[in-house]
Amino acid sequence: MTASRTVIVGAGIVGLSTAYFLAKAGRPVTVLDREPVGEGASCGNAGLLSIGHYPLTRPGVSWRGLKWMFDRNAPLFIRPRPDPSLVSWLWTFHRHCNQPWLDRCMRELCAMGFPTLALFEEMIAAEGIDCDYRRDGWLDVVMDPANLPHAEAEARALVPHGYAYRMLTGDELRRRSPCFAPEVAGAVWYEDSAHCHPADFMRGLAAACTRAGVDLRIPFEAASVLRDRAGRAAGVRGTSGEVVEGSDVVIAAGVWSDGLARDLGLDIPMQGARGYHRQLKGVPELPFTGCVLHETFVAVTPMRDELRLAGTLEIQPVGRPWMRNRLDNLTRGASRYIRGIDRGRTAAEWAGYRPCSSDGMPVVGRVPGTPGLFVGTAHAMMGMTLGPVTGRALAEHVLGRPQSLALPMCDPARYFTNAPPRAVASGTQRRAADPAVPAA
Repeated sequence: MTASRTVIVGAGIVGLSTAYFLAKAGRPVTVLDREPVGEGASCGNAGLLSIGHYPLTRPGVSWRGLKWMFDRNAPLFIRPRPDPSLVSWLWTFHRHCNQPWLDRCMRELCAMGFPTLALFEEMIAAEGIDCDYRRDGWLDVVMDPANLPHAEAEARALVPHGYAYRMLTGDELRRRSPCFAPEVAGAVWYEDSAHCHPADFMRGLAAACTRAGVDLRIPFEAASVLRDRAGRAAGVRGTSGEVVEGSDVVIAAGVWSDGLARDLGLDIPMQGARGYHRQLKGVPELPFTGCVLHETFVAVTPMRDELRLAGTLEIQPVGRPWMRNRLDNLTRGASRYIRGIDRGRTAAEWAGYRPCSSDGMPVVGRVPGTPGLFVGTAHAMMGMTLGPVTGRALAEHVLGRPQSLALPMCDPARYFTNAPPRAVASGTQRRAADPAVPAA
C-alpha cells in the first residue's frame, strides 16, 4: 500500500476540489474517472452558483411530481416502472417534503453558501482561472403577476440566514435588459449569488490540480474499493483489473457513487435525475445575469457571448436515449420570457445525471465501518455551487483536521446499514454510458 496517498474516484467538481485542497496541504493524490474533464454534470449544468438554493424536498413537490409523472413534457418527468428501489425512493422523498424538514435543510445549506463562493473566488484568483465568473446574483423571473408574492416569500425566507434580495418590476427588469418580453411581470433578484462558465472553471481547476502534483488517470473505470486485512480502505480496482493503491479513498462519482459504496455497507437511496442544456450563439441580446424562469423552470445563463438554456428533471433508468422533446422544451420555455431566442443558433447540446438523495441533502463525510473511506455525492442541482465547500470538508476529513463547517445533516452515517462489508473484490458496479447522440 502506498503511504499517505489519497485515491479519489470522480473528476467532477467535488472530486477535483477535494484533490485541490489535499494537494495544497501536501498530500499525494490520484484522481480516477472514466470520462475526460468537461463531459460530466459539473460542466453541463446551468452555471448558476445560487447559494441558499432550496433542496428538492419542498412542501408539495412530491404531489406535483405524481401529477406530472405521465407527462413527458413536464419539468419533472418520472418514467413509471416496477422498480422497488424507485418506489422506496419516491416514498422516502415524499415523507421529507414538509416544512420542518425544509427548515432544517436550509439552516445547513445556507451556512454553506457564502463559504463556497469565497472558495470559488480564492481558487479563481490564485490559479488564474478564466471562467467568466461574475458575482451579480441571479433572477427568479416571473411571468404571471399572481406568482410574484410566492416568489418573494421564498426569497424573504432566506433573509434570516444573511441573504439579500431585491424585487424588480417588469419595467425595471427591461430597463436593465431590454431582451425580457413585455409580458414578464417582474423578478426576484437574489443579489448574493454568482454565475460562471462551468466547463471553463473545471478545466482550469483540473490544470491547477495537475500543477499541484495531482495524478489524473483518465480514462479509468472504477469497479470496487479495496480494503487491507485490517478493513481499511486501501485503493481502487478498475474494471480492467488494474489496481491503484492508497491509504485513503474518496468516492465522489456522482450518481455512480452508491454502486461503489454499497458493498462497504453504505446504501445511499439515490436516483439519477437527468438534466439537459442547449447552448445558443447569436442571440441578439443577453440578460444581465443568470435567470430561472419561474413558471417553466428553465435556467437561462449568459456565458460570454453565448446563452445556455438548462433544466428539467428526468428520472428513468440510467443510459436510456435522450428525450429530444425535453431539449426543445428548453427553447420553447425560454422564448416566452426572452426575445430573440428563436434567432439563436445551437452551438452545443448536452445531457447528464444529477445525483439526488431521497431526503434532499448531500452525503458528505467519513463512511462508518471502513476506516479511510470518505464520500461526497448526492448534491442534486447544487453540485456546482457546493463543490468547493464540499471538497474542503472532505479534505479536512482525510487529513484529520477540525471541520471548518459542521455538516451533520450530510453525514453518511444516516445511510450506513451496519452490515459487514462484502469481500474486497466484489464491487462491480459499472457506469452505464449515456448515448452520445440524442434520440429523436
